[in-house]
Amino acid sequence: MPSPRPPQPTRFAIQKARGKGWKTLEVGEELAHAKARFDQMVGINPRAYFRLIQLDYNADSAYEGMEFNWTLIELYDPSKGPTKCGPTKGGRIRPAPKPAPSTAGKPKGKRKSAEPVALPLRIYVTVILIGTLAGALAYLHFAGGK
Repeated sequence: MPSPRPPQPTRFAIQKARGKGWKTLEVGEELAHAKARFDQMVGINPRAYFRLIQLDYNADSAYEGMEFNWTLIELYDPSKGPTKCGPTKGGRIRPAPKPAPSTAGKPKGKRKSAEPVALPLRIYVTVILIGTLAGALAYLHFAGGK
């Protein structure tokens, strides 16, 4: 009969969304410290998705000390801000799937952007004037000399 495994402490992990998965950035044993580090990471990169999860040792696992059950504590969504979560048992949190590219349902014509963008008219006018001047000088040099 195998000997019982020693109890493992509850750990807290900070993860950042990477592609379709999550990359673990840091694992600690104190919730207060993990929460402070989570807030600091969100402050450093407020445009990324982060989550703070609780890791509980899975004693029923065949892998010794390598498998954990996780519980979501907090999720940071850059479009909504931090979301406090209760004890939600760990399923997988994935970004919403992207719709298949299709031209059938797209409206034709001019798209309206959510944010107006200023055009650099000075640069355009300057480039056109320099091009015109260079063309005129090249014409005078090669065609006007005879």
